[in-house]
Amino acid sequence: MTDEKPGVPLRSLDSTIKVHLVSDKVTQTLSLEDYVLGVMRAEGTVESEPEALKALAIATRTYALKNSGRHATDGYDFCSTTHCQRFVAKDPTLSNGATTSLLESRLSAAVRATEGQVLLDDRGQPIDAYFGASCGGETANIRDLWGVAPASYLRGVRDEYCDGGRHAKWTDIISRADLLRAVQSDPRTDVGNRLDQVLVSKRDETGRAEFITLEGEHRKIVRGWDFKIIVGRVLGWNVLKSSRFEVGRSGSNFVFRGSGFGHGLGLCQEGAHVMAARGASYQKILEKYFPGTGVKRVVKQLGAKLDVTERSKADVLLNTLGYLYSSPAGSTNSFRLLTISSENFHLTYPADVDRRTVNQILNTLESTHSDYLRRASAAANSVNIPRLEIRLNESTGDFTSRTGQPWWAAAATRDNHIELQPVAILKQRGVLFTTLRHELAHIIIDSISNKRAPRWLGEGFALYLAGEGQTISRYVARERLREDELEQRLQHPRTQVEMRTLYAEAYLMVVEMIRRQGEPSVWNKLATY
Repeated sequence: MTDEKPGVPLRSLDSTIKVHLVSDKVTQTLSLEDYVLGVMRAEGTVESEPEALKALAIATRTYALKNSGRHATDGYDFCSTTHCQRFVAKDPTLSNGATTSLLESRLSAAVRATEGQVLLDDRGQPIDAYFGASCGGETANIRDLWGVAPASYLRGVRDEYCDGGRHAKWTDIISRADLLRAVQSDPRTDVGNRLDQVLVSKRDETGRAEFITLEGEHRKIVRGWDFKIIVGRVLGWNVLKSSRFEVGRSGSNFVFRGSGFGHGLGLCQEGAHVMAARGASYQKILEKYFPGTGVKRVVKQLGAKLDVTERSKADVLLNTLGYLYSSPAGSTNSFRLLTISSENFHLTYPADVDRRTVNQILNTLESTHSDYLRRASAAANSVNIPRLEIRLNESTGDFTSRTGQPWWAAAATRDNHIELQPVAILKQRGVLFTTLRHELAHIIIDSISNKRAPRWLGEGFALYLAGEGQTISRYVARERLREDELEQRLQHPRTQVEMRTLYAEAYLMVVEMIRRQGEPSVWNKLATY
């Protein structure tokens, strides 16, 4: 896959895709989701981990949205080769085979589970979601690889997961005659009738050959990736599997020892497989390979911008304990969910949560509910709060899959639903009951303001009401922000650290308002939206 051509408009989710099957010389018209499934048939057949397949499906869909019309001058959107994304149409003659049917079912499940979900950058636009078989230990920096301006999410990350993959290490021995024939095929590498030496003259920070110097009758300098492509085009694509290699000599032969398979940009499929096998969710996998981006469900296109569905409003884990990971959704079928109700709440929780904790949670919710309504009554004659649905998730993977939020979010609210991280994680961090009070504050704030209050006001006031001021204040930055700056940055916080800093700033703004005018002034302000 290569870069998007500038000026190509973004494609709506409900529009069709035209894909040209190069070997059959026919063009098919199909839905976006069917196109994603066709790419999965080409790229996901050896993958057995559901979460890795979901990550691949989202990367594929994102690429399709961003690069639609890539072959507009030819009358279609994409070709079926690696020039765009490899695509395999469903073969109806194979539909009765048990193995084929099982594979198709596994791929279809990943596409259905992520339907409409794409990776967006901090401006809310689809990213260049490249993927490859193996990065060899570190993903590529697009600037060094192809010489184009780098997006922050394509600057290369260390990958400790693909070291044991089948493409982690390789050796190719190429005779001088064969290599000479290959380099003579392209004017960028044609050194004449003699090839004396091949040197890596510059290596980038990810270990790839950024530039290759060829010595012969003529001297040529070429990008390492271009050299790999030129050689592969003549000698076969399994020769020089990546540009992450060293060059040596053995007699008249050139010996290439390298790692990785493909360009190495973005999602590493072998690394994603290991991450999924160790319990990572597809959101966590994508966060690893495309840092600073987020998964969102797109519903339609509005002009040049994509509209996304209303997501759960997430709240960050405020303390600084290390990451406590629990198994993702689907890792076990052994747990059961139980339910219990009180006057204003319906609580769903895993059976292994002890009943005493469940009762404490319900009591906290009921008492906080009464307290908030009493305090809000000064600004609103009546606050209509329906019975609230609370879910204690069994695992971090369940939480991130159900809400679309990162692992470092403590909880998320949407309408009358509150989703929480596993009780064990919230308890160990000492934030179980403050988190409950915080999320309930969001429900009350949204009700009074008709969901129109600015994010900074809602977050800052929720922190104040939940009694989290002492904890959040330690994250205050030296430089204060204006309200409009804070509001804008709160829409797309990229890291846990940034989110905590922004929350601290929002809290300070609200506290200053309360000091000047009193708490009732904030309730009154909310009621004016």
